[in-house]
Amino acid sequence: MSDSSLALSPLPAGLSLREPLLVHGTVEAWARAAESRPGPHPEDEARLRSLHGAGTRRRFVASRLLLRVLLGTLVGGRPEGVRLSRTVWGRPYAPDLPGLDFSLSHTGSFLVAAVVRDGRIGVDAERSGRVMSVLEHRICTPYERAAFATRVLSGAGRDRELLRLWTLKEAYTKALGTGLRQAPRSFGLDDDDPVGRPVLRDSDGTALTGGLTTVTHTMPWGPGAGVLVSVVAGHRSSPTPGPSREPVRFEPVSSR
Repeated sequence: MSDSSLALSPLPAGLSLREPLLVHGTVEAWARAAESRPGPHPEDEARLRSLHGAGTRRRFVASRLLLRVLLGTLVGGRPEGVRLSRTVWGRPYAPDLPGLDFSLSHTGSFLVAAVVRDGRIGVDAERSGRVMSVLEHRICTPYERAAFATRVLSGAGRDRELLRLWTLKEAYTKALGTGLRQAPRSFGLDDDDPVGRPVLRDSDGTALTGGLTTVTHTMPWGPGAGVLVSVVAGHRSSPTPGPSREPVRFEPVSSR
């Protein structure tokens, strides 16, 4: 354990991180853990002062502590020693850990982070059950709309598939580093889509040609249909074939 002051739910043993690691927790648990510390991390103070609303500030300190504890645990260091920065487009990265790439998302009190080694990764979380058909023209390429028509999807079934596609595309834009400045309908994730997609590159600008991992998990969360979580990762070399790794609960044990 990298931080003796914080008892954590364990991560799987023998992680190589060639395949994406997905962990989740709650804003409440990580915010309480952050509030039990002497103060915010020095790197976070200016950003924290700029945020409006107690809920926004609480989610910020919760997510930053989750990331620092997660990365510190993975490399065997203390969370306080994990430096976090942002690109000009707001994508977070750890300048002292160039081999690890990570992404963060939230919906309500649900927090999720994804990490991969030697690649680029994005994650997006959305509550299930959203009506998405009104956004179809903003999400889909012509190829994707034709595929929906071929499958004769309508109603709730169409909304489910559109939400899955939306989360995958938002995760891809996070891996790109652009966020939704790259319009979802401007690229396709299917290799056969003639629109194509922007190439994922590592921090040095080298194209990642080892393949693309895309996976979506439906996770129970509170009342209702739960949360849809999608992860997209581009790899420097081909990952080992096999089933996708299941999401891991990761938060202070004392919060349960």
